[in-house]
Amino acid sequence: MAEAQNLAVRPRTVLGKKVSTLRRQGILPGVIFGGHADSLPIETDLHAFEQRYRRWGNTTLLSLSGIDGGEVSALVYDVSRDPVTGRMLHVDFTRVSLTEKTRADVPLHFVKESPAVRTLGAVLLHALSEVTVEAFPQDIPRAIEVDLSGLQEIDDAIFVRDLVVDATTVRITNDPDELVVKAMPVKIEEEAKPAEAAVPAEGEVAAEGEAAEGATPPTTGAEAAKAPAAEGAKASAAAKPATGAPPKPATGAPKKA
Repeated sequence: MAEAQNLAVRPRTVLGKKVSTLRRQGILPGVIFGGHADSLPIETDLHAFEQRYRRWGNTTLLSLSGIDGGEVSALVYDVSRDPVTGRMLHVDFTRVSLTEKTRADVPLHFVKESPAVRTLGAVLLHALSEVTVEAFPQDIPRAIEVDLSGLQEIDDAIFVRDLVVDATTVRITNDPDELVVKAMPVKIEEEAKPAEAAVPAEGEVAAEGEAAEGATPPTTGAEAAKAPAAEGAKASAAAKPATGAPPKPATGAPKKA
């Protein structure tokens, strides 16, 4: 059973877009919700919370103090961050009961080294980075260790059913046959070889600029269509007299009457 970590918070009166003024003062706005009670806006020290959150994560049981009604047992539900700077913008806490089981996403911590990676050059395919567990808040593990030393051969794998937890206090709700991590072979794609240029047989192709004696060059579809029309045009031109030039006088001496 984990001991609850204390966190000092204060009721928050600054709401809406005005909370940006709190962040500039080093204050992190937040809210407590759930547990069959109304949501409560709160605030806490930004720097102190950020340092401790690195150790806690979202699965550490917290005891929130400094608000009316005494301490509140809670878990971190979500932390919003600036997408550019990564700075914390807001924190959501969810109330929990120490006598009721709850669900939480627990991260997987991969430990040791896989012999398949070390000796066979395999690569690890990580299919899951966290699993969902059901337990009393005080029994939720900070993380679940995954021992990679069992991956000794290519295609060896670890499934959810292989994860080691205290089954008396923690139940993993994921499908037992869901893949967690697998040792995969490294696939090296061979470079495509360039196609070899076809080498014509000796004497098969005439030298450039030479044409086979008596041979007629092939005619394309377009040229074949134009050929009859061209021949007809030539015949028509031969039948018509030349225009624009006067007829030439007959040569030779004229006959005497």
